Amino acid sequence: MFNRFFNKNKTQEEDASSKSQPATGFANLSADKLKAVIASLTKAETIFIKAGYRMEQLDVEFGNATKLTPYFKQLESISQQQHDDLLAVLEDQQLIKFILISLNKSSRMQSLFDNSELYYYGMEIDISSAPTVRTIFKRKDSVAEVLPIKPDL
Repeated sequence: MFNRFFNKNKTQEEDASSKSQPATGFANLSADKLKAVIASLTKAETIFIKAGYRMEQLDVEFGNATKLTPYFKQLESISQQQHDDLLAVLEDQQLIKFILISLNKSSRMQSLFDNSELYYYGMEIDISSAPTVRTIFKRKDSVAEVLPIKPDL
């Protein structure tokens, strides 16, 4: 899926040159396409908030396999109808749509931990040639609220 997404804006010249080289997918992601993916993720902030999530962090890894990893924290649950309405708006934004579907599926896993000290915290997605989705559960007593430090006046 991501190979199609990241390569959909290729020019014919780029496409011809890539046929002569082995395809490595996300590993050869151009700087412009990388910037476009990062821009897409940051522009989708209001959509993530409407879905009940906040993107807390975005890691960018360079090397043999370029990888983006956004981390999401659940702020609130939304109804299935609200989720479906958000997806309907995102028909042309495949990456954001994939993320919202993944967030929804991950949140439904909370029922596996009903009689546990663990709760559904959020999710991270490795956006690469072989994408992975990690659902994060944390102990209720291990998450401390972080208070901002106020300067001495």
